[in-house]
Amino acid sequence: MRDQLKLLEELQRHDARLQEIDGVMKSLPEKLRAAELALRELEKLLTKEREELLDTEAFRKTQEDDQKDAEQLLSRAKSKLSQVKNLREANAVQREVETTRRQMDSRQEDVQKLATALAQQRDKIDEHESRLTAERQAVESQRGVIAEKLRELEAQQVEIRATRDQIAKLVKPDVLRKYGTIRMRRGMAVVPVRNGTCMGCNMNIPPQLYNVLQRGSSLELCPNCNRIIYWAKLLEEEANP
Repeated sequence: MRDQLKLLEELQRHDARLQEIDGVMKSLPEKLRAAELALRELEKLLTKEREELLDTEAFRKTQEDDQKDAEQLLSRAKSKLSQVKNLREANAVQREVETTRRQMDSRQEDVQKLATALAQQRDKIDEHESRLTAERQAVESQRGVIAEKLRELEAQQVEIRATRDQIAKLVKPDVLRKYGTIRMRRGMAVVPVRNGTCMGCNMNIPPQLYNVLQRGSSLELCPNCNRIIYWAKLLEEEANP
């Protein structure tokens, strides 16, 4: 039974490595998806900022048109001053001039504020466009690195699985079935016992069972966690006769 335990240990190491590789292969695309998601969010932000810029430019155009209208009104109001016939008309025209001038000054102030806002919006868009270009390049580079890493891991999988299958052929069918069942339930199926303690569940096993394990003549299960157990020194002695 010692040779079967040794094979099970080797089988378990290969299965653990295959599981580890499978986990890495699943995590790599997830990292790429996260980077792609961040890229799409930045693209959406840029689209929104560009739309806001167009709205601001359109509003500025409206304010500039209003300012021109106010200038024309002011010009016409001033021309009326030379045509007034009495004090009442003069006062009325003067009030019209002052009102129109205030409107024109207000439009001019609004246009200046909008010019400042537009400059800030364009600066922000330029910054985000540069960032988008850099992140696109980074994602493309990451995509290539991940693709290469996946090819390497797939090659390792093929090699390890081939070795694993060769080992499995040497294990007795009933032992292999038991190993597979326990591994599906417990993850680690084969564990050593040291100083009377199962290394799978850290519980003490009965002394009689511990004596049986030291003989290494049968396949035994831990009464607490139901894993396949063996006396640790049994395989150590085989490795160092």
